[in-house]
Amino acid sequence: VYRGEFGLNMKLGYGEFSWPTGETYHGQFYRDHCHGLGTYMWPDGSSFTGMFYLSHREGYGTMYTKTKLFQGLYTMDERFGPGVETYPDGSQDVGLWFRDQLIKLCTEVPSSFSLLNFPEFSIFLLRSRERIRLSEEEEVEWGPPEGQDPFFYEYKRFLLNDDLRLPPETHVYSTDSRHLPLTASFRRELDARIFANEIPPFIEDGEPWFITNPTPLLVKMQTQTYKFRHTVTLTWSASSWTMGLT
Repeated sequence: VYRGEFGLNMKLGYGEFSWPTGETYHGQFYRDHCHGLGTYMWPDGSSFTGMFYLSHREGYGTMYTKTKLFQGLYTMDERFGPGVETYPDGSQDVGLWFRDQLIKLCTEVPSSFSLLNFPEFSIFLLRSRERIRLSEEEEVEWGPPEGQDPFFYEYKRFLLNDDLRLPPETHVYSTDSRHLPLTASFRRELDARIFANEIPPFIEDGEPWFITNPTPLLVKMQTQTYKFRHTVTLTWSASSWTMGLT
């Protein structure tokens, strides 16, 4: 059952949706997907409030269950990056998460600390010359050369090339695109619904962002943290926990 706004014959805007299983969602929709800020609830009382991207948890959110509370970043429905898990006895696990695994534990300090206050140690901030740019387009992996697998090559090129248009009104009868790659233009359109066409830069140095740890997994986490850094900064600055991506 859906109650809310429509557009293009689809759920578009704010609305409330309930499934026969007892699960409910209220928040932003885009082309029939949970997309933007919303709350998803399960019959057992568990709930998630935060950001969604094409019906997947993406960005900062809060997950309530009967036994614990998690606040942190998600990507593709999985924990990914900084987060805090709080247990009924008040104890917490704070650090970097990869799915349900805590891969880097943080330490509690009485006051905040930043290497920016100690110029003599600035070399440690810039020891890697690599940087992250959110504006760079993701590279498309085409797979086998065109001569070896021409059908598969043409199929992927058709889906990903913005110059080759899909049949009119395709979205009306095929709104679940989770199994399909996204073209660059559609990804920008989706991002605009969340970031309002603007991803604000760091005040200190702006984009690109220095990579403090070149480990592939941590580079991905840093990119995710950078994308949602304002939400994460506001959350973590309210506590005495500090965390580095080194």
